[in-house]
Amino acid sequence: MSVLTKKQPTNASSKFWANTTVIGPKAQLAAQQAAMQAQAAAQQAAPLAKNARDGAVAWATPKVDQARAWAAPQLEQSARAISDSLAPMISSALMSAAHRIDAPQRKKPRRRGAMFTGIGLLVAAAGAGAFAAMRLKERPVEFTSVQVTENPPPDPDMNGHSEIV
Repeated sequence: MSVLTKKQPTNASSKFWANTTVIGPKAQLAAQQAAMQAQAAAQQAAPLAKNARDGAVAWATPKVDQARAWAAPQLEQSARAISDSLAPMISSALMSAAHRIDAPQRKKPRRRGAMFTGIGLLVAAAGAGAFAAMRLKERPVEFTSVQVTENPPPDPDMNGHSEIV
């Protein structure tokens, strides 16, 4: 591809190859050597970065622990001071607000249903007692003896007829 043409390559790899043809083989060789040197430097830098990280962690850990050891009692002291001084004021303000917005006490509704049920049971029991008393007061049925005649009546058959027809 010529440098003077306006047509550009469509993807990155063709763009790279287009530029390498313009640059020439010496530049290609120099680019490859630079890439290999960069790769070797990256391989050497990885352990150094790990050592630096480990050293930073080793240096920072006791500092962070000291900061935490100092901050914990400070927070606890602040919590106690707030609960001793500020919390009672907040609590009383909340209590007074609760009393102000609370609905007024109303009389409990009468439970008339239970009362009517009780009265109904009493009336039913009284009625049952009156019925039992009337049944006991009735005269008992007396049994009288029947005189037996000399000619007993013939035995009726199943249909109630005394004679066979």
